[in-house]
Amino acid sequence: MNILYIAYSCDPYTGSENKIGWNIPLEASKSHRVFVLTKEEHRESITRYCEENGFGDIEFFYADIKDIYKKIFRPPFYSGRLNIWHKRALPVAEKICRENGIEIIHQIAPIEFRSIGKYYKIKNTKFVCGPIAGGQEIPEPLMDYTGKSKPTEVIRSLINRAYRIFIRLSGRLKRVDALLYANYETKAFLEPNESRRVIPETAIRNDELSENVERSDDKDKLTFLVVSRFTGAKGYNLLFDALKDIPDALPYELKIIGYGELENEIRALYNSNETVSRHTEFLGALPFSEMSAQYRNADALIFPTFREATGSVILEAMANGLPVITMNRCGGTVICSPEYAYLFTAASKKGYVNHLRFALLHCINNPDEVHEKGRKARDAAERFTFGKRVEMYTEIYEELLNG
Repeated sequence: MNILYIAYSCDPYTGSENKIGWNIPLEASKSHRVFVLTKEEHRESITRYCEENGFGDIEFFYADIKDIYKKIFRPPFYSGRLNIWHKRALPVAEKICRENGIEIIHQIAPIEFRSIGKYYKIKNTKFVCGPIAGGQEIPEPLMDYTGKSKPTEVIRSLINRAYRIFIRLSGRLKRVDALLYANYETKAFLEPNESRRVIPETAIRNDELSENVERSDDKDKLTFLVVSRFTGAKGYNLLFDALKDIPDALPYELKIIGYGELENEIRALYNSNETVSRHTEFLGALPFSEMSAQYRNADALIFPTFREATGSVILEAMANGLPVITMNRCGGTVICSPEYAYLFTAASKKGYVNHLRFALLHCINNPDEVHEKGRKARDAAERFTFGKRVEMYTEIYEELLNG
């Protein structure tokens, strides 16, 4: 099968969306003829990786946009940059398809519903898009926690609603041969009555699956890990409110890894409470190569984010034998199960705080259960590898080509 992947984000040396954009084509190239169209900024790192690893099974093509657009279109207007890039990439994709007999075009990484390209216009191909996200929003009871990010969240919500009207009127969603959703929130926002597939957009490599996930039940304290950027939507304020009412004498520690524009503000918040501060350690931004050691030394991951397409750290934690404490929405719903995770939800701000605190207290008081869930999480992670994901995509491609 001849496949063209549209991957604006595609870098072999970084994680998140770039990791998806790189590894999906890499895995697909084991059984298909693969082409990748990505942005010009990735040319140097892709070329270096191919030269250093003798890698030549995928053909890469590049498209670029003017620097002024990159400066103007920043969050929450990032989709504007993507749409301009897709417009520039479309004729390049047409040429690739015409010269190489492309059968499937699949747009991946990143996928916001506001930035679906018009690759359905290319003749003699089938267009797959997604899994798309972007329709998930912060629950109303938690908006107070966004602080100075609240205006951005309000603007984002207004843009979402305006664009939903636009794409419904344009009929763009109906013109995609196979549209996949990354979470149920985005599907409900756009097409609540359509029987579209929901598939997490992120995955893990086989070499990320830890061989040894055993933890000692005799540790003197339970170690919680948080891996997330410091922004208003990541839930650090919610976590603080849950932590401040946990008795100081209980044996636990919290390690926080991340960076972001609110780092100083969040550090100050956690240091404002003597009990929380005594149990908390900020490790700053760590390279991906050092993360496996942090996962191995922890017992559970706290992922308190309010909205996320899926959350790659959920799978990274599971692959290292950690159960995840997170909300029963977005990635938590799609990836996690009560069998190997601690999921919570609520109808009020106080309810969210209480339910998160109860989950933390339960873990501290039941380390043997935490470790058993961690072992099950490691087993469940095997279902979310890039190999499994490409198998699923291949079935979709074959269904389209076979009518």
